[in-house]
Order: sequence, then structure tokens, then C-alpha cells
Amino acid sequence: MSNNRSYKDTFKNTLAFGGVQILTILISLIRGKAIAMLLGPIGMGINNLFVSSLNIITTFTELGLELSAVREISGNKDDKEKVSKKIRITERLFIFCGVLGAVITALLSPLLSQWTFGNHNYTYSFVLLSFFVFFTAINKSYQTVLRGLQKINMIIKSGIVGSLASLVFSIPFFYFFKENGIVPSLIVTIVATLISSWFFRRKIVISKVQVSIKDIFKDGKEMVQLGIMLIIANFLGILTKYLINIYIGKTGNLADIGFYGAAISIGSQYVGFILASLSADYFPRLSSVNTDAIQMNKVVNEQSEVVLLLATPLLILMMITAPLMIRILLSKEFLVIESFIRFIAIGSFFQVSSFCMGYISFAKNDRKVYLFLEGGLSNILQLIFSILGYYFFGLKGLATAFLLVYFFYFIIITLFTRFKYKYKLDNTTIKILALSCTFVLIVFMIYYFLDNVTANILSCLIFAVTVLVNYYFLNKRLDLKSAILNKIRKKK
Repeated sequence: MSNNRSYKDTFKNTLAFGGVQILTILISLIRGKAIAMLLGPIGMGINNLFVSSLNIITTFTELGLELSAVREISGNKDDKEKVSKKIRITERLFIFCGVLGAVITALLSPLLSQWTFGNHNYTYSFVLLSFFVFFTAINKSYQTVLRGLQKINMIIKSGIVGSLASLVFSIPFFYFFKENGIVPSLIVTIVATLISSWFFRRKIVISKVQVSIKDIFKDGKEMVQLGIMLIIANFLGILTKYLINIYIGKTGNLADIGFYGAAISIGSQYVGFILASLSADYFPRLSSVNTDAIQMNKVVNEQSEVVLLLATPLLILMMITAPLMIRILLSKEFLVIESFIRFIAIGSFFQVSSFCMGYISFAKNDRKVYLFLEGGLSNILQLIFSILGYYFFGLKGLATAFLLVYFFYFIIITLFTRFKYKYKLDNTTIKILALSCTFVLIVFMIYYFLDNVTANILSCLIFAVTVLVNYYFLNKRLDLKSAILNKIRKKK
């Protein structure tokens, strides 16, 4: 009974966080559409440059605390005194990071303007955006506490309220002030999000514990050390993508860089919301049982099953709707990446299959292993396969490289976690993995060998079969049939 309850919570939370992520993406698209309509391409370019600059600043000045602090809080959530102390330390560390980021942004504003826009016209804009950096850190401190304590409903509600508020408050600035409204809209957006997070954070009562500077340095040291590993891994990922783009640009052409980026972007839209939900719900749960091998195996297997059952139909749908999505999100010029996207679907399958295992080393605070797997191995594979693939086969080589990188990464991390952490895929997970892989590969081969009309018909049939099979597995665990019938009876 407890197993079914645990599985039900895993499924429900993944769906809920995925739904919030979809809403966030939709709001982001609406906001982007508003910028495009009210400000034009130049205004959109200015907005994107501000946002990308701020993302880099906040990523490095927040010291990776967003995940490392979640681990510390969730690992101590059953001890009221300890968790209260961890929360106090976390919030003070984020205040320090916010002040640090704001000061750096303000002091470097002339340089940031020069580096970003090629002139000093936006110096005062970056000075104002130092407030954005500070408020972002405080908002993340509240969200980190909610995630660490696994306050699922609060996280979902604050995410929805924050996203809607940011949309409502930002558009008037674009309408009335045009390009001059970009900076105020960013600040108002983060303030609205911060207020939403604060409203739910204040509902959490913790013990009144005294935290000294010495405590912050002593207990915060481990959080910062683990967080820095996260930053290094992320930086290596950014560097790898940069080097791949540079290589494509020098040995090929700029159009191929655009095609490559567009294909990756479309691929991430389909499964990105599922992967994003893992850091919000799965990682805190995994961290809370990181010292219990049996419970850890249970949590990882349950989450892996749910991710596979949700992601597989989406990946098949991705292959079926590739031409349509290219026309909607891009233009006819990008139809050359249709087959590329189908390669990405296969690669994404192995990516989601390995994602849950990838969190184990971080949850266990195994910093060197995490840096090796996520920072070193995955990026080295990406760089080598992408360069060789593009050198010999052009865009098709890049597509194949994406598939091979995640296939080999899946094999390596499965073996590594088996021997290092005694993690073992259970029989049900293996069965779901094998069936899901078969369905995805069949659809891929159908499009590879048959004409589009025949391929679309057969692929839709495979999609329907996949949905039915996945429903069968979920019904065995959750008794979905009874739940659906009960809801229908209640409505009558």
C-alpha cells in the first residue's frame, strides 16, 4: 500500500510540476510575442542581451546554492532544530550572494554595457538591474526552502502566481515606454515573483535558532563547495556548446549553427518540462534518503518509471509533429532539420533514461564523481562526437552525435551507479525501458525508410499503442481506471 502511495505521489508531483513548467513556457512565449509586437526585433534583441547577461551573473554569484542547499534542508527535514538552522544559514548565504551579485553588477556596469552592446549607453540600465540580481537571489532563497521541505502545493501555487503576475505587470511597460520599459519590466517581474515566493515562505514556521557568522562559515562551507562543483559543470557545458558553435562556424557556415541551435531548442521543448520537474520534486526526495541504499533504489526506480512513461509518447509525438513544429516555431527554411529532430528524439530518450541516475552523486555529496560525470565525461563526449560528426557528415553528423553521446552516457552511468552506489534497475523499470526504447526506435525507423504519408499513419498507430501500454503500467500501480470512474460518478 505504501509503495502505491509513494508511486502515486511521484506521478502526481511530476505531472503537477510539469504543468507549471508548461504554463511558464507559454507565458514566456506570450511575453516574447508581446516584446516582438510592441518593441520589434531590436527591442527583442536588447531584452535578450539583458536577460543572458543577468543569467550569467546570477549563475556565478549564487554559488550553486539552489541545489546544494536543497540537499542540506531535505536531508535534515525530520529534525526540527537542525533543519531550522540549515534554513537560517541558507537564507543568509543567499542574502550574501544577492548583495555580492548586485555590487558586482553595479561596479562593472560600464564594462557590462561595453561587452554586451559595444557602447556605454546602457551603463545606468545595468546599475538599475543590480536590484534585479539582488531580488533574484532572495526569491531563490525562498524557493530553495520550499523545495527542501518538499512543500509541493506551495511551490506549484507560487510558481503559477509568480508567472502570471510577471506577465500582467511587464506588458504595460512595453506598451507605454517601448525600449525604455525593458529594464523596469524586468525589475517589476522579479519583484512580483519575489512577493509570491515570500507569501508562501512566511507560512512555514521554524524554530528560533541563533546562527552566528562562525556557523554560517562552518555549515555553509559544504553547501558552497558542492554548489561550486555545479557551477563548474554548468560552465563546462556552456563552454562545450560555445566550442562546437565556433567549430561549425569556422569549418562550415553560420546557417548550420542556426539549424543546430533550432533543432536542439525544439527538442528541449518536448521533454524539458519533465526534466525541470525533477530538480523541484525528485531531487529533494532523493537527498532525504541518500544514506539509505534500499530507499534510494526505490525512489530512483519509481521516478525513472514515471519519467519514461510520460516522456516516451511525447518523444514519438515529437517525431510525428516535427515538420508542423518547425513551421509554427520557425519557418519553412528550417525544414532541413526535420530528420535532425528525429535523431534528437532518440538521443532525448537515452537522456531522460539516465537523468534520474545522474542526480545520485549530487544527492550523496560525491563532488568529484559529479564533476567527472556531469562536467567532464558528458561534455568531452559531446565535443568529440560533435566535431567528428560535423567534420565527416555535416548536419547529419551533428544529429548522430547527439544520439551517440546520450546512448554512451546512459551505458556508462548505469554501470557506474551500479558498482559505485549499488543502484540497480528493478524488473519493472527494465521492462518499461525496453518497451519504450522499442517503440521509439520503431517510429524512427519508419520515418527513415518509408514515405511521409505512410510513416505518419503507422507512427500514429504506434503512438496509440504506446499510450495504451503506458496506461496499462500506470493503471497497475495507480488504479487509474477506478479513479477516473469515481470522478465521472461524482460529476453525475
